[in-house]
Amino acid sequence: MKILKSIERKAKKIFLIFAKSLIKSEPVDVQKINPAHITKILIVHLDRKVGNLILSTSMIELSKKIFANAEIDILVASTVKVLVDDNPYLNNIYNFDHSSFIKNPFKLLGLKRILKSNNYNLAIESSNPTGTSSLNGFITYLSGAKYRIGFEGGSSALYTNIHITPNKTDQYYIAKQNLVKIFSKDIDYINPKLFVSVLDKQKVRSEIKSNLNIDEDKKVIGIWIGAHDIKKWDIKIFILIYNRVLTETSFIPILLFGVDEESDFNNVNREKINSLLFTELVKLKMFISTCDILISGDTGPLHLAYALGVKTIGIFLQNNYGTYGYSVEGTNFIITPKETNKMINEAVEICKKLESKN
Repeated sequence: MKILKSIERKAKKIFLIFAKSLIKSEPVDVQKINPAHITKILIVHLDRKVGNLILSTSMIELSKKIFANAEIDILVASTVKVLVDDNPYLNNIYNFDHSSFIKNPFKLLGLKRILKSNNYNLAIESSNPTGTSSLNGFITYLSGAKYRIGFEGGSSALYTNIHITPNKTDQYYIAKQNLVKIFSKDIDYINPKLFVSVLDKQKVRSEIKSNLNIDEDKKVIGIWIGAHDIKKWDIKIFILIYNRVLTETSFIPILLFGVDEESDFNNVNREKINSLLFTELVKLKMFISTCDILISGDTGPLHLAYALGVKTIGIFLQNNYGTYGYSVEGTNFIITPKETNKMINEAVEICKKLESKN
């Protein structure tokens, strides 16, 4: 994995040197573009982070509202494609397998032919507002779209001809919608959304409760223990929350683990602690949709829950909750950085408050 990452970084540098010598994008006056004349849109989103794609779903829906006559396609990293498989605002979803293109860069020529054959009017370079991707930008350019919109600054700006200056204080999903809001400022911002069928949701909920011997009428709190680097709480802290939720409320807590936390999962006493390991993103998506509440750090499952309409308690160990957190009275809560015991108490008290409202 580290070798592929190193090759990928070197390939990006070579691409950038090559592109700078050949590509000259003339700026476009947005005022001269009639949204009604945009009929084919491509969104290029190669970011493999779960949360970043979820936070970009609001931009997909807003694009459909603004460009009512347009078909919208997306080119998305294969590892997170499942997140948009059921999105009703997309016409076609194209896979991008990073490792495949790194091993054989000439595959880009085939991708270019496919994209250009679709005759896109508009391509949206859907990078992170705080750090655009040269690969994302380059493929946006290869689409052949007359109008190519992206964030100002960063390595991808070379490939676009409509540039939006990101506001670093905006919530991430607000910043992403600003890529298209310039075409119709009267339309309100939209929250991120993911979609699952009601029947699938009911089936998964029944299966999980049966496997863990949980009564069907009991409400479930999922507790996601994973996160990266300094965003991650020690599992012992989450177990403290688990035990207090179990003893002080009527909710049934379940500890949730991903592939990066498999060793933690193997060390948990699963006879005493309800625990689930998820190795597939689609199964995690389905399970979280069945939770009554999700407690999570600043990581993908928190965004999954919010986009699925699940109540959330976001645990933040950094002061970035304004960008990645959700605070909605009665449904979504942010626990900001403070002394650990105070954060634990706050999480449990929110659970009690939500229990009293049911």
